[in-house]
Formats: sequence, C-alpha cells, structure tokens
Amino acid sequence: MMTPSEATTPAGLSGRRILVVDDEQSLLDGIRRVHRKSYEIKVACGARAGLDALEHDGPFAVVICDYQMPLMNGAEFLEHAQELAPGTVRLMLSGNADLDAAIDAVNQGHIFRFLTKPCPPQTFRTAVDAGLEQFALYEAERHLLEETVRGSIEVLVGVLALSSPETFGRSSRVRHYVRQVVLGLGLADPWRFETAALLSQIGHIAVPPDILHRRSHGEPLSAHAERMLGRHAAVARDLLCKIPRLEEVAEIVAHQGLRSDDPALDALPRAVQLGARALSGALAFDELVVRGGSPESAASNLTRDAGRFDPRVLKLLGTAKLPGHEEVVRRMSVRELHVGMVIDEDVYASSGTLIVARGNEISVSMLERLARAAGSGAISPSVQVRVPPPKEADAA
Repeated sequence: MMTPSEATTPAGLSGRRILVVDDEQSLLDGIRRVHRKSYEIKVACGARAGLDALEHDGPFAVVICDYQMPLMNGAEFLEHAQELAPGTVRLMLSGNADLDAAIDAVNQGHIFRFLTKPCPPQTFRTAVDAGLEQFALYEAERHLLEETVRGSIEVLVGVLALSSPETFGRSSRVRHYVRQVVLGLGLADPWRFETAALLSQIGHIAVPPDILHRRSHGEPLSAHAERMLGRHAAVARDLLCKIPRLEEVAEIVAHQGLRSDDPALDALPRAVQLGARALSGALAFDELVVRGGSPESAASNLTRDAGRFDPRVLKLLGTAKLPGHEEVVRRMSVRELHVGMVIDEDVYASSGTLIVARGNEISVSMLERLARAAGSGAISPSVQVRVPPPKEADAA
C-alpha cells in the first residue's frame, strides 16, 4: 500500500524529494516549473515555512535555501534543519557571493554545496544530483548501522536467554512494565527505554548460575555473592557502550540502582534520568508482583520508601497490565509454536536443567532450542503457552 506522498509522486521520482526555501515566491515558482520533471519538489516561502515542512512533510533527500531571508538567514535555517533532519543534504543558494556568507553557511549549517544566483538549470541539477547520491550513501550507512545494532541486541539477548532463563524472563517482564511507563509519560523514541529494560540484566552473565538461582528463590547470599551481583550494572554498561547508538541505553542500565532523589541522577541527561527512574521502579515492582502482589499493592508498597522511586512511575505501574493478562492459556506441541507466543510454564529438561522460564516471549533462537530439545526427547513434546484470544469471526 502506498503512502499519501508516494501516491502523488510522479513516476520515477520516488526517493528524489527536495525542499526549496526562499522568501521570493516567483523564484520558487520558477525552480519548480523548470525542474518538476526531474524531482519531486516542495517549496516553502520563508524560513518558518521551511522548518515546518521539514518537521511535518519530510523526509526530504535534499534541502536548498536562500541565504538572504528575513527573520532567519540561510545559515541559521540550515543549522535548525540539521537538528530536525540530520540525514537531509543541505545546499545554499544565494545572490550574495561574498566569502563571509559562504563561511557562515558552512560552519553553522554544514552545507554540501554553495550555489550563487542566478543558478543555471544544469548547475542546479548537477548539485542536486550530487546531493541525492550523498543522501543515498547516508541512508545505506544508517540502514547498515541499524541492522548491526539490532543484530548485536539479538545476540546479547540470546546469550542471556541461554545462560540464565530465569534472568531473561525477568528482563522480558520488566520491559513490558517499562513500555507502559514510557507510553504513559509520552517519552520520545521509546525503543531506548525498552532496550535498556531488556538488557538491564545482561551483566548477570558474569555471575555464577548458582548465585542467580539462590537470589531468584530468595535464599540468603554471602557478602561476596552480593558484591558480584552489585557489579552487574557496571558490567552491562561496559558491554553495551561498545555498541554504536547504545551509549544512552548503556547509561540508563548503569544507573538503574540509583534512588530517584539521588543528586547524581539529576546531573545526567534527561533521557537517562527518566530511563533510569522507569527501570528502577519497574525492577522493584516486578519483584513484588512475582511474589504474588497485585499491581496496586506493589506500587503502594514502593511508595513507603519516600524518595527512592519516582511517584510518576509508581502511579503508572499501579495501573499496569500484567504480561499476558488478555491472552488465552493453551497447551501446544512444540511444532505448533511460533515467534511471539509467551511461555506460561517453566520448561525443564529431563536432567532438571531449566530450559526456558515462564513469562519468556518466544524468539527465533528460543524456538530452535525448544525444537531441538523436543526432538531429542529432552523435554516434553508439548508446552503451555499464552496466545491472543480468538477473534469473534474465528470463534464463530
């Protein structure tokens, strides 16, 4: 299905969207008339209209603006444009060819090309085509980086699921709670906070399994074991900060143990503050809910330690929906399972080893592991899972 912008794009111009900003409407009309067959062109009369177009009508591969504009010159405009659309390639068009204007534009707006008025059509097209090639390179690199980050996260999550199913189960539940807090607070880029929650326990891979087992069952631990557990957040940060684009996630994970009223938290970037507070509250909330408490009672109990948790987070957790609350419990053969279902029982091997903890969402790697274990007879051929309730049409 096409998006509205794709539906109105002339054939062959997809991916060639450019924005031209000038305070002279006649010049904008002329550029659009001459080049409309080569590019999908949107024009904006004035800097304010240009910024509005970048924010609401993007993305654009290339933005071209005049230098001499009232209220905001081209260099200032492109500086704002870089914040709104960092991947969009920026070109300057000016009737004033003095060196100072060019230097300001380059230093403030990081422009790709500087063109002078009047600009011959062929010169204009050459510069825009070069900008489109630059944008294509940027998009390819961004896609590669995103795939690398996504793959790195999947590897880390897979390692945690294999090394400590119980810990991974907790991470999955905490991500569920953090997601609801983030939605309630209306935070931008929620993937940062959900990823931090999912990877918040990755440092436990450095902790011996017997210590993790005793901790999950509420058994007393030695001082040495407590110190090992206490370092897990720092270990996680050391792992995560080496992955591009996860630096902020790493800081959220590193500060998950700070009190909400700790001055050290206030000194951190706002996103890290909010993420750490949401994660801290969700982790403590999960511990109480796992012991049998309701969301309301768990949140109420946490409010007794004034200053430890963010009241906004606790308020949202008090109304949080538990994982799988609307789902139907079914027993299915391992062959029928698929990615996205939630395991509703601890799955043990015949040797007594925990394979998958209750509450884990089935991933590709987990599905393969269950299939191998069932094929070898190491686990039961059927597993209890939670699935979405059947739709009315299906039920009929």
